[in-house]
Amino acid sequence: MTTIYWFSGTGNSLALARDIARHLGGDVPLVPIASLGTRPVTVEGAFGVVCPVYFYGLPLVVREFLGRMRSEGSPYAFAALTAGGFAGRAPVQARALLRRAGKDPDAVYVVTTPGNYIAMYDVRGAEARQRAIAGAHEAAERIAAGVKGGATAFVHASPAARAMNAVFYATFGREFSITCRRRDRRFFATEACTHCGACSRVCPVGNIDLVDGRPRWRGHCEQCFACIHWCPEAAIQIRRTATAKRSRYHHPGVSLDDIGSQRRRPE
Repeated sequence: MTTIYWFSGTGNSLALARDIARHLGGDVPLVPIASLGTRPVTVEGAFGVVCPVYFYGLPLVVREFLGRMRSEGSPYAFAALTAGGFAGRAPVQARALLRRAGKDPDAVYVVTTPGNYIAMYDVRGAEARQRAIAGAHEAAERIAAGVKGGATAFVHASPAARAMNAVFYATFGREFSITCRRRDRRFFATEACTHCGACSRVCPVGNIDLVDGRPRWRGHCEQCFACIHWCPEAAIQIRRTATAKRSRYHHPGVSLDDIGSQRRRPE
């Protein structure tokens, strides 16, 4: 049996994890990484990690999880990374962290999904989103076939691409890692907020309190943008950006409750 560990903000990675599990068949456990808190995890069977790429690297919560993971005799391991564009150093990070956990991964995949980092760019149109979602469905089938067959598969970058990856990560990704959790200081809710609490329910790491019905961010943000994209009124904005003019997105096959189910519980 293969266990799949996942992290997702707008649902792209959860949808991919579900698709892979469906193609694998049987009772495949889907374990939300955020729900595990800071507990160490020991894995003995085959496993996979499915998560997004943030600023050319892995999300901090995923890096920390892999740092606590210990693999004992796992016969097969893979990582599937969803990205709206350039994956940067994320495949290299995934491989290095899994190796450090005791299992050199057998495969690392990058799957293109709709981009949603609206602090920097707008969500693409419906047709482009549908193409990306359809491509991710096809990728899930290929990944599951590879897992069943024990395939070895890696993202092989040219020397020039590796150099570019390193430069992009050093220029943007490293700074993002350092500032990620306090970047929520720029988040705010406009008067469009209806006090529904969706932002608090959907935050995977419990970073949002409600004060008089309005969100207050606590400074340990993962920058997954779940609160922004799942707000039914598009009330959450980011200061000094054009988010008020940009569209919201979440995967059509994933619900708010699905994302909220990964929420970290008090330890």
